[in-house]
Amino acid sequence: MTAGGLRMKILLATYWEIPHLGGVWPLMERLAHDLRARGHEVDIFGNNVHYYHLVNQQRRFIKSHYSPLIETHLNHTPLSANAVVYHTEVDRLIMELTASTLNLGQYDLIHTHDAISARSIARVKPPHVPLLVNPHGSLLGEIKLLIDSHALPSSNYDLLYTYYSSLEKRGILSANHALAASNWLKQVLGQDYRVPDTHVSVFPYGIDTARFHAQMHVPNEAVVPPYKKVITYAGRFVHLKGIQVLLKALSALKQIRQDWVCWLIGEGDNKSEYIQQAESLGLGSDVVFWGARSDVPRFMALTDIYVQPSLQDNQPLSVIEAQVAGCAVVVSSASGLPEMIQHGSTGVVVPVNDSDSLFRHLHHLLQYDTQRIQMGQHAQHVGMHHWSLARYNQDMFHLYQRVTGKPV
Repeated sequence: MTAGGLRMKILLATYWEIPHLGGVWPLMERLAHDLRARGHEVDIFGNNVHYYHLVNQQRRFIKSHYSPLIETHLNHTPLSANAVVYHTEVDRLIMELTASTLNLGQYDLIHTHDAISARSIARVKPPHVPLLVNPHGSLLGEIKLLIDSHALPSSNYDLLYTYYSSLEKRGILSANHALAASNWLKQVLGQDYRVPDTHVSVFPYGIDTARFHAQMHVPNEAVVPPYKKVITYAGRFVHLKGIQVLLKALSALKQIRQDWVCWLIGEGDNKSEYIQQAESLGLGSDVVFWGARSDVPRFMALTDIYVQPSLQDNQPLSVIEAQVAGCAVVVSSASGLPEMIQHGSTGVVVPVNDSDSLFRHLHHLLQYDTQRIQMGQHAQHVGMHHWSLARYNQDMFHLYQRVTGKPV
């Protein structure tokens, strides 16, 4: 029971697929756990390929039961001119329909973890139920990068841009309040959509550092090759994460030294492309693709240098974990990443999409052991407080109380 003796019922919701090893799922799962520990009742609503579901209730809403009617309607609208837009809108409307059956009036607060779910739920929830939106990145920014890189089907880019711009803006402004993990994201929302400063709170993520440290000591099959340092990336294998930049840097690094191995952890649409790139660059024996793993803490324990070469990123959990593990961290200058690093002290910031600069900094950190080790130790010292779960929960529960007017 909470300090005020009141129990709330809270819905955590997302348009993205859950459960998932990465992404928003670990944040949602941990938040639900800690809210329940304080006596609150929590439901989790999210996406899957074939259904939406209340995860904790194992209650599924099959998409094929709703899609024919929606598709019949959308087939006669301009949205059908772009396959990506069409698929997203079908899926969003299915979410809206299924959410309307959940008796949303029973909740004291609905906390959405993206703009799409915020927009869908805002359209069907009772007006008295407060809605908090917690975007974990810039949806429009990702679409811009995908268009510029020609990673999306080349049909009607104007429609694609307009649709996602409108959807994100409406999702953010439909909520009573928004939460961002970085000042960068708050600035983007203000610049792109004129979201007032007072509408957005900013505080960073947090992790259970004690639990993470315990998991670091659980052995797995990973073994560091003799006389090698480990360079690691963990996350999605998609264009936005910049793995192609890292592989180019490693190709240059191999020309002057071979005292390293690179571990790439994760899955994604571009994985086969990166495997082929590594082979073509002569890195077949130097880069290990581990796939999706649930034991990332152990990999971090064996890592000397962690690299986040993203083209756009808000505040990836993998960087937080690397700092808490005591790794020297190298990040690109994209988006919210520089806010996570004290350049030269807790890590290194390199220009975005610059494989030559990344190569030079990796070479430097491999060359100077004392500097690399001290950088990791300082990152761990700072990160243990800055990224603590207790601090994150305190900030989150205070925001909940502001939005609902009820003690948490």
